[in-house]
Amino acid sequence: MAYKTNYIDVNKPAKVLSIDITTINNHAQWTENDGQGDRWWSGGSSPKYYQWEMVGTVTAQAHGSHLTRKDFEYNGLDVQVGDWIAGATTGKCLKIVSVTAKTATSVTFIAEDWLRYNTFRDSGGNGAFGTGYAIVFQTNENGHPMLDPIPLSIVSGDFYQNINSRFQYLNPQMHYVLDQTSHGFEPGEVISVTGSGFAKTTSATASKTIGTVTNSVGANQFMLRPNTRIIDTIPAIPGNLGDFIYTDNSVAGGLTTNSASGKIQFLKVATAIETSVTGSVVDPVATANDVIEINETAVTLTGGALSQSITDINGSTSTHGVTASSSPSPTTATTSTESLAYGLVGVYPGGVITINGTTVNFTTTTAGQAAYGIAVGIGADIMADVNSAAPTNITASLSGSDVVLTESQGNAITIVNVSNDGQGNPVAGASSGTGWALSTSASSGAYLKLSRTDGGEILLDQTTGTPLNTFGIFSVHNGRPPLAVVVEQGIVAGGGGGGTTVVADIAARNALSATTGDTVYVIDSGNGEYAFYVYNGSGWNLLADEDSANTDANTLSATVTQAGGSGTTAVGTVSDGSRITLVSIEVTQAFDDSNATLTVGDTGDADRLVSDDMIDLTSTGTYAIQPAYQYTTGSDATINAYLNIGSSTQGSAKVLVSYM
Repeated sequence: MAYKTNYIDVNKPAKVLSIDITTINNHAQWTENDGQGDRWWSGGSSPKYYQWEMVGTVTAQAHGSHLTRKDFEYNGLDVQVGDWIAGATTGKCLKIVSVTAKTATSVTFIAEDWLRYNTFRDSGGNGAFGTGYAIVFQTNENGHPMLDPIPLSIVSGDFYQNINSRFQYLNPQMHYVLDQTSHGFEPGEVISVTGSGFAKTTSATASKTIGTVTNSVGANQFMLRPNTRIIDTIPAIPGNLGDFIYTDNSVAGGLTTNSASGKIQFLKVATAIETSVTGSVVDPVATANDVIEINETAVTLTGGALSQSITDINGSTSTHGVTASSSPSPTTATTSTESLAYGLVGVYPGGVITINGTTVNFTTTTAGQAAYGIAVGIGADIMADVNSAAPTNITASLSGSDVVLTESQGNAITIVNVSNDGQGNPVAGASSGTGWALSTSASSGAYLKLSRTDGGEILLDQTTGTPLNTFGIFSVHNGRPPLAVVVEQGIVAGGGGGGTTVVADIAARNALSATTGDTVYVIDSGNGEYAFYVYNGSGWNLLADEDSANTDANTLSATVTQAGGSGTTAVGTVSDGSRITLVSIEVTQAFDDSNATLTVGDTGDADRLVSDDMIDLTSTGTYAIQPAYQYTTGSDATINAYLNIGSSTQGSAKVLVSYM
C-alpha cells in the first residue's frame, strides 16, 4: 500500500500505544530481483522475509481528549493500517499494512519492512524485531514520527534517535511511493499524470508534470519527488485522474472540475482506494434498540436479520458516508489438508491442475531454489503460479509454509489434477505436492460489510448494547483518499487571470492547459519577435507583439549587474496618466547567491510593479509581468530597479518597462 498521511488533528493527542508482541510468524518474501546482486530477495543467495504476521496484547493509552473514537482513551481497536510499530529495545520500525483482528486489548496484523529499510541496514538482512514490548505510533503530514508520550516500556537509550533517523533518511512526503503496474520508469525521469495513469513527460503532457522519479521500487511501484505537496487527506476531491480541480464559486469552500468556476487548486493524480471492513460473524442477528456509532453518527438498529441491519445503517449513509452490504462467507482451501508426497509443501515443475476450470501450470521455483538449492516450487512459488493464472474469484496467499486458496464469493473450490509434477506425484489430493483437497464445499451464510468509497476512515463505537460484537466488526482505515498535487506555478496557477506564463514558441503556447483570462508571453512567435496573448476560453487572442509595442508604446530599459553592487537604478520616467503594461526582466547571467533579489517600483513602493518572488535571479531566462498599474499622481513618476546582490560574485539582468 502506498504511503498515506495519518489523521493528526487539533486537540487529538498522538496515538502511542504500548503492545506486547507474543507471536511473530513469517508472512512474505520480496519477490522481485533488482538484477544488481540483491541477496535478500526470494531468489537470492540468502532470502529474507519482509512481512510478518504479529499478535500482540495492547495496553490502553489514557489521554484528555473527547474527540477520539473512544473518549479519553486509545486502545487496540484504534490500531490502523498505515500505523507504524517499533521494537522497544532497538527502535526498528515496521509499517502495519493489514489488520486481521482486533479487540480493545489484542490485535493481529501484518507488518512490513517498508522499502526494506531494516533489511539493508542489518548486516544479516533481518528486517524485524523480536517478541516483547513494542509501540504503535503515527506519523504527521510531514512524515515525522509522533512519539509523545513515550510509554514506560521503552528501555533503550537510543530508541528515539533510531526512529527519528529512519524517517529522516526517507521522508515519505519527499519520496512519495506511487503504484502503477509495469511502470518502466527510471530515476531522474520527469513524470506527468494523464487520464490513464502516470507517464513520462512529453510536450503534450508538460502542463500536468507532477515530479521526478527518485527510485524504482520494483516493477509496480516507483518513488517520486513531487514538484509541490501531495495532498492525501481530502476525501472530497472531485473529478477523474488527470483533472485540474478548481474552487467552486457557487459553493462556499467547495471544489469543482469546472474550469470556468474559479481558480485552479489541484491536479488529481490518483483515485480513492475504498476503505472497508467485513464482519466475522456469519448471519448476525441484531438486538432491537442497540445503537452503533458510525463516524460519530448514531444508528439505532431495528433488530433481527442482517438485511434489516443493512437497511438501518444505509438510512443515514448521507451523514456518516458509509454503505452497508451483505458479503458472502468466503470458501478457503489450505495446503496440507491431505497427505504430502514430500513431507512438506512443494511442487516440481511440470505439474498442472485446474481450479474451478482455470488451468494452473506450476513452473516457478525461485523461492525453492534459494531455500533448498534445487528446482522445486515451495509456498511462495506455488502462490505466484496460482495468482498468475487468476482463477475467477480465487486468490492465493501464504500462511507460514502453507498456501491458502480463497474463493471470495463463497462458491465451492474444485481441483482437478491434469499432469503430475516432475517427480511423478500429483499436485493436489492425497499423497500430493500441496495436499489441497480436491473438493471443498461452498460456504454458507453472509457477513456484514461496511464500505466507504472515498477512502476515508470508518470509525465505529457502540453506545447501547454490543452491536460491534454482534457483527464482528471494528474501526478501520485501510483505504486511501484520492491523491492530488497542489498547483502553484505558471498557467496552471493562473486560472481566471491569475498569472502570466512565458513559453518559447507558439507550439509551447498551444500545449498549455489554459483557462479564461490566462495570459502568455511567447518569446518567439514565429518571426523572431515576441508576442503577448490572452485566452478567451476557446482560443488565444493577440494583445500585442514586438512591432505594435514599438509603434504604440514606449519602452524604458536599464541593466543591473553584480559588478554595480546593491542599490537603486533608474529605469526611466513616465508621465502622469501612464499605464505600465509589461515589465520584462531578462536574466542574462545567473546570480550565484540564492538571496539575491530584484524588485521594480518607485520611491513610494519598491515592488509596486515586480516583487522579488516573481523572478529567479539564479536562473537565466526571461520573466514577463503584466502589472497594469496606472500612475495618477499629477506629476511624472520615476521607475526604479532595486537590486540586492547578497553575496553574489556574478550576475546581470536587463529590465524593460513598457507603458502606454
